[in-house]
Amino acid sequence: MRIVAVVGLGILFAVAACAVEFTFEEQPGALVLLGDGTPWLSTHTAPFDLAHREETYKVYTDVYDFVGSAPITKGPGGKYTHHRGLFIGWRDTRVGDQHYDTWHMKECYQQHEAWLETKGGADQASQCEKVRWCTLEGESFIEEVRTIVAAPGKNGTRVIDFGSTLTSRSGTIPLRGDLQHAGMQIRVANEVVDHQDTTQYILPDGAEERAGDEVVGAWWVCGSVVVREKRYWIIHMTPRDHLIGQPVYSIRRYERFGAFFEPDLEEGKPLALAFRVVVSEEELNKEMCAALYEDYVR
Repeated sequence: MRIVAVVGLGILFAVAACAVEFTFEEQPGALVLLGDGTPWLSTHTAPFDLAHREETYKVYTDVYDFVGSAPITKGPGGKYTHHRGLFIGWRDTRVGDQHYDTWHMKECYQQHEAWLETKGGADQASQCEKVRWCTLEGESFIEEVRTIVAAPGKNGTRVIDFGSTLTSRSGTIPLRGDLQHAGMQIRVANEVVDHQDTTQYILPDGAEERAGDEVVGAWWVCGSVVVREKRYWIIHMTPRDHLIGQPVYSIRRYERFGAFFEPDLEEGKPLALAFRVVVSEEELNKEMCAALYEDYVR
């Protein structure tokens, strides 16, 4: 056990962690991140195929259980097929006089274009990819550079930094939606739909849960969920220097949750977004979650 400094997405953070050796493995339509030979993450990159539209219209990352047997996040199908692992989008993406739904992926798709960097080694791993957001005719209206940095964290947690830099290719693009259909969010395995009563949420001091699964006054939310009869704690964090201030959080009991916000994407001005996800198989309480958030913003 030692303290390591990890630089990810422009933020320096310190974690007390056990050494992990990270490597990458190419699989058909996916890049898998392995920690000591065990899957941690899987980023899905299959080329868009209209004949298999649902399976290929969104770039997303699955998070695995701690033994690497299967993801604890959701893929295609199930309740709300468009919900996928770690993902980002807006229900009303306005490109000129056209409106594209980059949340449900109507009349558009996301296409993995290339890996810009994959870097493994001891204590952390980073991956950086270029993603095109396209019309069904294949014309890009947004280009994205998506970066994920993974590292072991305190007390056996896993730390995942998710960065997305969006660049308009078609003038100013208002990114709009609503609480349940916009922003950067997480969807946990579909099986939770069948036992939603086991889902719990931990909110920071000062946060308020309102009707419609809305949380205001929070920079982070922790969802506690049971997958394959094992409970996990997953914290979604937004940095305090977020571009439009504190987001509103959405917290559905079938365990789709995350940050809702509605920026404008101006041509020539790339928009850099950053979030952190911390996953634990050991119980977390409010004080522990708050301390992990302070590690992030520090």
